[in-house]
Amino acid sequence: MSSLIKSIFSKNFINLSLNQGVNIVATLIYTPFLFQNLGDENFGLIHLALSAIIILTILVSYGYNLNGPIKIAQSKNINEENLVIIDILNLRLSVSLIVLILSIPFIFFFTDQIFQQILLFSLIILFTEALNPLFYLQGKNKILPQSILNFFSKTLYVALIILFISEYEDAYLANFFYGFSITLLFLLFWIKYFTIDNTIFLLLSFKKIIFNLKQNFQFFLSSTSTHFTLNSALIVLSFFATNKELGRFTLAYKVAFLLRMLPVFFIQSALQQASRFNLKSKDAYKKYISKYFKLGLITTILIAVVTFIFSDTIIYVFSREKIEYSSKILSILGFIPFLAMLNFKNVIYMLVNDLKSILNKATFVTLIFMLFSSFILSYLYSGLGLAYALVLTELFSFIIHYYFINKK
Repeated sequence: MSSLIKSIFSKNFINLSLNQGVNIVATLIYTPFLFQNLGDENFGLIHLALSAIIILTILVSYGYNLNGPIKIAQSKNINEENLVIIDILNLRLSVSLIVLILSIPFIFFFTDQIFQQILLFSLIILFTEALNPLFYLQGKNKILPQSILNFFSKTLYVALIILFISEYEDAYLANFFYGFSITLLFLLFWIKYFTIDNTIFLLLSFKKIIFNLKQNFQFFLSSTSTHFTLNSALIVLSFFATNKELGRFTLAYKVAFLLRMLPVFFIQSALQQASRFNLKSKDAYKKYISKYFKLGLITTILIAVVTFIFSDTIIYVFSREKIEYSSKILSILGFIPFLAMLNFKNVIYMLVNDLKSILNKATFVTLIFMLFSSFILSYLYSGLGLAYALVLTELFSFIIHYYFINKK
């Protein structure tokens, strides 16, 4: 039994790591290419636009990234499973279309025409999130297909930017090609899935969509706060920094964000098995969680130390330039994965016990702290201040989650 549990966690973790490995290799290829061809100013703008659109995608995912896998895992048969999938996809596609239509008028409030164009062409990423099959694959403990989809989409993306992006004016194509590549592969995945299972994909009634919106509202609120906390940093910095500094901060932030996914992998890999243990044996649950918590702490502190020591080299690898500012920012942000890993036990506990209200409170308070500290420190110290604010936010998140759990 012990070996089976290890194999489930290891399989999920290896597949998620493989998925992130593809992202890292692809980033190593296209980041220097975009940074040099578009310039540091436009490089910052495309990632600022990406951050804005990713924040909008939280409306599209609507919390199903948290409880979607559990709904799939708890399905009693293939018909019930297909109904869950269709409900989620129909809701996501409907919301993405509404968000797209409502977003277009607001884009033209920006005076920078280049940024307008980048934002407009970035909206395709809304449909990327709508069609993302990760909730289904996690629920089935089959993460490998996600890695395969990611590999082919990133390969297509790299090919497109090399072929069609060559100068400053091509900046609007970067996010468009990113969204187009992934959306195409996700669409092919679902076409194949519904063809094999002979399932008819029908749009559900308006009443059914409203019902699902109400039913998942608590998880939506929780994921919204977390999403804003993780993705609003560049938007905050844009108020206090030039486009050039924004681009150089983005270079370090992009690397740190890749590393920040490691604690997420631990949570995603352990969640399904932890849910089962929580129902059967509290002692087995505690033993299981503690084991991978310690492993995660050791792994992330090693990453933090390596990042701190070799920050100059890492920045050079990603940009093909020596940028002291970016190296300094990365040496600070490199400790974020370790601090995020501290929250592993708290998040797992809240999710498996369906403590939606407490999770919402903790993530909302964390968001308030992040915005407050980020605005103040960015105003005082620009990008360096923001880097320290992000580190403090992860530490505060652990403390506030722990406090609310023990208070209950």
